[in-house]
Amino acid sequence: MTELEAGRARAYPGGLALIAAVLAGLLITNQVVHAIGRALGGAFTYPQNGTTVRVDPIAVTVMSLGPLIVGLALVAALALRWPAVIRLARIAAPVLAVATIAVMTIPAGFDTTSAVCLAVMHLTTIPAALLALNALPRGRRTRPS
Repeated sequence: MTELEAGRARAYPGGLALIAAVLAGLLITNQVVHAIGRALGGAFTYPQNGTTVRVDPIAVTVMSLGPLIVGLALVAALALRWPAVIRLARIAAPVLAVATIAVMTIPAGFDTTSAVCLAVMHLTTIPAALLALNALPRGRRTRPS
């Protein structure tokens, strides 16, 4: 291990492992919520362009992990030069999670059970995002002399 790698390890101990665990926990939680919703009679379908679209477990996976991974990557890249972006992200993540319920889930035309379960899935991203943001490194890394 080079000195630079050792410096990074000290600055970011277990960060990637924690983020991976958070993402896995989010995925498992949202798959369980989806399964419970289906068991309670939720159809998880919405009308689009004259056809019915189903929100299946693969869609739950993509929509649970995709936005969070992209957001974390963006924040991680920016935080190397501007550590304050993490504080901003700690505010933006919950706001976006709640806003997407109002902007995406409610207007889509889901049945009540599906809408409630999907809203819960949006809300589960809040603690996941906050935990993952805590694991991000802060500040610029420079080569040790």
